[in-house]
Amino acid sequence: MVNFKFVSKIAPGLRLTVGICAFILALLVYWRSKDFYRNSQPIKPDQSTNAQILEKTLTASQIIEEIRHSNYTRIESGKLLAVAHTQLNEVAELLGHHQSYTSQSKLASNKQIKEVCPESFQHNEKSQDIYFRRGGFKLQKCTDVPEFHTLLTLVYNFVHYDSKYFQHIPSIFHDVNKLYPNIRIIAAIPDTLTLNQADYKDTTIIQLKKSEAESSIWRNLIDRVQTKYVYIGRNVIKFTWFDRLERLVREIGNLEASVVSGAYRTLVSGVWSNGCEQSTLSNYQLVYRHGYVISMEECLVCHHVQGPFVAKKSLFQEVAVKAGVSSTSAFAIWFLKLKNLDKTVVSCPDAMAIVTDESQQLESTHRQWRDLAFHLQVLCSS
Repeated sequence: MVNFKFVSKIAPGLRLTVGICAFILALLVYWRSKDFYRNSQPIKPDQSTNAQILEKTLTASQIIEEIRHSNYTRIESGKLLAVAHTQLNEVAELLGHHQSYTSQSKLASNKQIKEVCPESFQHNEKSQDIYFRRGGFKLQKCTDVPEFHTLLTLVYNFVHYDSKYFQHIPSIFHDVNKLYPNIRIIAAIPDTLTLNQADYKDTTIIQLKKSEAESSIWRNLIDRVQTKYVYIGRNVIKFTWFDRLERLVREIGNLEASVVSGAYRTLVSGVWSNGCEQSTLSNYQLVYRHGYVISMEECLVCHHVQGPFVAKKSLFQEVAVKAGVSSTSAFAIWFLKLKNLDKTVVSCPDAMAIVTDESQQLESTHRQWRDLAFHLQVLCSS
């Protein structure tokens, strides 16, 4: 029998005493060594600098202890060590050692081919609009990247939506056309709903029966994609500029990620979530813990994301979505496979999708998770 558990947040206990003392002692010895000061002048840290050194040293020590006492994969451990590496470099600079160290991950990211224009932080004091006066990260204009609509296709599966949401589907298409001209949409709708495909630009509408399994429909839609990237619009019911598709595509390259998601908010109740979960499968229990341990470029490293996401189409060829099961089970199985392959999955909460309220109820729906339990060859209890 398998139990599906959802824990509200992660609060791992860190056993730091021995690690911190040993780490600080080693750092002080290294600080005073002749080699450390070979190319720099000794300095006497003031009280503020000492506080920063202590804070960064403790952070690095906590990360090392976290790796020692937790069951992380090789890639996850490497990312944590990269964070500790950064903290130690900053300590070295505070101590007067200005030699820079470049990690292999940064060298690798520098070799990435730029596909999306970068962002820059903007602040407009003269704006009459309070929101825009606060500013934020804005997309820069550039000419050395491919046109965005040639990179990404948006895929939606509306077949199993509640009929009360059908009225929102045309608005989704129109809003995508308005915000991202020329970007292609592939959508499945129930055969009981009639929409004129000619009313929407660059949109392919497929009518399917509700009797067809959700995951089989997703496979059908993904197979039709001809661009490098695909946006899986799970449970989406409204499209806005908060979706920030460029941000999601950019981080696949920057973070060498396989999947990049955003946060989401339910349409009616307004429940917000970063959608990031960690999963553990052991002793006939599949446990999902909401939260994260590692973050990179304001994105959270996850094992499973609940919201819509962007991935390379080639990823679905490498790791296929299981056919003939519910959407919840299909993507849960898919993300477990990605975890076993050490693929990087992240959620960037500064992007946000708007989804159906029912999507928040799936975690407790026996029917949706039953297919996953059968796939794992265990029994499922409600």
